[in-house]
Amino acid sequence: MYQVSAVTFLSVLGITDQPVFGLVVTGTIGAITMAWKTNGQIYVMERNVRNYDIRDPLQALQFVSILPRLARHGADLLKLLKKPLAISDVEEWSKLYQRPADEAWLEAEKEKAEARSKEDEKRKREEEASTKADLVATESDAESEEE
Repeated sequence: MYQVSAVTFLSVLGITDQPVFGLVVTGTIGAITMAWKTNGQIYVMERNVRNYDIRDPLQALQFVSILPRLARHGADLLKLLKKPLAISDVEEWSKLYQRPADEAWLEAEKEKAEARSKEDEKRKREEEASTKADLVATESDAESEEE
């Protein structure tokens, strides 16, 4: 599903016939999948693909040997992606700051986290003081019993 979304995104920018790769994992077994768009049709290759069990050293090596090729493909895809983005008027953005409401929510969450940490510190100090008082009381009881 993420691959189809990525392929659709790329096609909106005019980039088609370029594969988008994904990784499907269950436990230690994984498979590399691929999707691409040609002539307005999206194709997803997710059946009859090579599975890799990373518990087996040979299969782990085979899987890892594919990653540099995928990284090179990703770099080439990035070059293609920069061309349409260079002419657009889209400013850089982060998923965390898409709307002012998100910024306010993040600020409120930070304040809550700070308040929680202050409460935790206060509770810890109170517990230490209580432990010290109990220890002193125990020592004084022991001394009075010795006399």
